[in-house]
Amino acid sequence: MEDGFAKRIGKRIKIKRKKDKINQKELAEKVGISASAINQFEKGEKKPSSIVLAKIARVLDVTTDYLIAVSDDEGIFVGKEVSLAFRDFKELKRKDRDIILDHIEYLKSKTEQKKQGK
Repeated sequence: MEDGFAKRIGKRIKIKRKKDKINQKELAEKVGISASAINQFEKGEKKPSSIVLAKIARVLDVTTDYLIAVSDDEGIFVGKEVSLAFRDFKELKRKDRDIILDHIEYLKSKTEQKKQGK
């Protein structure tokens, strides 16, 4: 394992954890691992397994690409509320999803009309 790789992952975990104002123990409990493991990850002493990395990403609401420093984008959504709404959206019946998508298209067209001064 490349030492720098583990350090980059640890740095990203620590930055996002602090940004979300949760401590190592809280993160560890939510992921289902020990606080000392989180500490080792953040110091770059140990690299999380892919399963643990995915769990950490889910808890911190970021992509695994962000955590492994492949991307600087934390996630594909604007914020946590949008991410949660998307998860709810996926659980809806197709007919209800279509209604929501129609509303989005309607709002986009209204915004475009305003931009054009109509």
